This record gives sequence, structure tokens and C-alpha cells, in this order.
Amino acid sequence: MPIFEFKCLKCQSEFEKLVFGPSENGVSCPECDSKEIERLFSCFSGVSKSSDGSTRSMSSGCSSCSASSCAGCKN
Repeated sequence: MPIFEFKCLKCQSEFEKLVFGPSENGVSCPECDSKEIERLFSCFSGVSKSSDGSTRSMSSGCSSCSASSCAGCKN
């Protein structure tokens, strides 16, 4: 069950929502309750575990965005 990022086209608020199943029909803006929303493109910023057991953010050479790697950048 993925968490998607959305933007309300009415009040311009950006928010995240856990979406159950393939449909986004039930998603509405938490600020103004509008159903006029668009899903934003977002990248997963992964976390990896080091050999010493600590966690760290993954980094990459993605130059067009600040995320680790994403399908849009093909990294």
C-alpha cells in the first residue's frame, strides 16, 4: 500500500495519502476537502543498513533532483 504525494488544484495544498488499492477516487484535500487533486511525481529516498548496524540515507549522482534514484531520471 503506497503513500502518494498529491497537490490540491483548488487551494494549492500539498499532502501525502496512503492509497488502498489501485484507485485514487476517494482522495480529497485535507485542507479544503476538494476532490480536484493531482498526484505528484515523487521518488523513494531509501535507507540502507551499514555493516555496523547503523542506518544511513542512500545517495546517488542524480543531478536533476534531490532524491536518491528515481525512474524519472533513470538513475
